[in-house]
Amino acid sequence: MVELRDSTVWDYLRFVISFVLLLFSTVVTIYAIVNGNTGFWKSVPGPVALLLFFICLLLLGIVEGLQISLVELKRQHPDSYKNTHKRSYQLAQIANSKDNVERFLMGRQVLVVFLVFFIAKLTTISLQNLETDFFFHVPNWLYSSLLETGFLTCILVVIVSQLMPQIVAAKYPVHFLNMRIMYFFYHVCTFIEATGLTHACWVLSYLLGKIAGMASEEIYFKKTLSESDDTDLKSQISSIDKSQTTEDMMQILVKTVDVEISEEKQTLLRCYLNQHPEHFYSFPSVIGDKVYASPQELAERFRKINVEPPTFLLDISDPQHIPPHIVACQLMVKVAELKWQLNERYSLPEGV
Repeated sequence: MVELRDSTVWDYLRFVISFVLLLFSTVVTIYAIVNGNTGFWKSVPGPVALLLFFICLLLLGIVEGLQISLVELKRQHPDSYKNTHKRSYQLAQIANSKDNVERFLMGRQVLVVFLVFFIAKLTTISLQNLETDFFFHVPNWLYSSLLETGFLTCILVVIVSQLMPQIVAAKYPVHFLNMRIMYFFYHVCTFIEATGLTHACWVLSYLLGKIAGMASEEIYFKKTLSESDDTDLKSQISSIDKSQTTEDMMQILVKTVDVEISEEKQTLLRCYLNQHPEHFYSFPSVIGDKVYASPQELAERFRKINVEPPTFLLDISDPQHIPPHIVACQLMVKVAELKWQLNERYSLPEGV
């Protein structure tokens, strides 16, 4: 989102131009609707048509923002807003299960296209006499280029009902999705999809994927790992001898945490985890040129050697989970205390 305090003179100039254009398009559109100077049905009174126009703008803004908020929330761990925004959590859980997101998008697209065409019907300006039918004399070039084409209304609709809700939803997805009305309109969109109007899209999408040789990113991700010559993280645990002491087994465990991976897999892993941070617990993470076992993988390794996993390896939803950075800070404090005690007891030189 634009920070006004960081804006330049050129930015402020564009703000002014955009606001003037928005104000002009709003006045022209409302005047045309109220006075019946549009292509809408003449039997509908102007005030009623104006009310329909505002309702369409509201509905369009809702479904546009709803889509963005659902997409943005896929980047956040659900437990981060589970207790603070329960409606958002509930709706996100419903949308992210199975293929509900795709079903919502299909129904939403039908609704968006319908609203856009209906708004065009409501607002396309049609004048018989350019000198007397409007509140100002309309030059022919202005009528042909801006009014008759619907360009002015396009500016109004795009700014107010599409871009603004999308930006707000992208900035505050949890709050946007938490509004009560979102739950209703999510199910309206899925109901539209359930009618079967767009079911041909499922078949066409499947055929396109097959023809192009596409695969889901998760399948491709796992396939790339399995076909690699790099050491398999899961097979390394087999090298541990059960007769060894717990300390020896844990040393082996620590030594096998990271393995080097190819540049192709580095890119693949980073892209996948950036798009699906909610999978961090179960998927490896990439730092530099190495891939590190996921918290879930390490926790399983501890269990295989009959050692209870440390709390920072537990899932974030586990009540006993302690964030790793808290553990690291506590460890640093302990190390500092030990150094101080050693210095006091043995008068060690500084820097040791």
